[in-house]
Amino acid sequence: MYPKEYFLERFKTEETEELLHRYAATDLADEAKEAIRSLLQSRGVDDSILQPLVIQARKAAYRQTKGTTECDFCGSSARFSAVLDEGQRFCSKSCLRSARLLEASEDIPKEAIFQHACRIKEGPCPSCQRTLTRIEVRPYYRVWSVGLFTQWTKRTHICCLSCGRKTNLESLIFSVVLGWWGIPWGLIITPGQIIANITEMLRSRGDSEPSAELIQAARLDLAARRYKERALQSNG
Repeated sequence: MYPKEYFLERFKTEETEELLHRYAATDLADEAKEAIRSLLQSRGVDDSILQPLVIQARKAAYRQTKGTTECDFCGSSARFSAVLDEGQRFCSKSCLRSARLLEASEDIPKEAIFQHACRIKEGPCPSCQRTLTRIEVRPYYRVWSVGLFTQWTKRTHICCLSCGRKTNLESLIFSVVLGWWGIPWGLIITPGQIIANITEMLRSRGDSEPSAELIQAARLDLAARRYKERALQSNG
């Protein structure tokens, strides 16, 4: 563990905007955060204005592009039929919407988001309405290809363990049947997607605390609700 003085020396030449971005978007050690706060305070950015600037920096991070053919939200392939928006690339309109909702969710208190995630986790499954197991965000993986074209995706849904395993099995069968027919990527990607589905089927995800993925889903849900409420108020 490096002391605060190490990070002061390391970060002292960075621009204020870069320091704000680092503080807002990076998982830093406490010593590193304290060093950045000290540097910002020496430049006139005290605690009274730090949080609004951090929120602004986090929102800006959602607008950054990877500069690749992958989706700037979920990381799935967006080589073909990409949705483009302000220089960013998304594999679907759903991912574009989620990225913008996450940006808006920075205005929601973390405590409210965590409480909402806990309510989702202990509630009924959105798919089957049963409460046999805790609810979680469960990923599933698919690939299909033909000729030189291959598309692979990672999707998630909020559901119970039983519904999650059912979707993974369906996705595994989908990939086995349709994944191999592209050269070369179909032959390369398909085994990985099959293994990813099997691995997820073996996971229980039975922790009492909401996962980071579920907390993010709660952020999206609250942001969508706020957006809808504001739209109704504007129309009213």
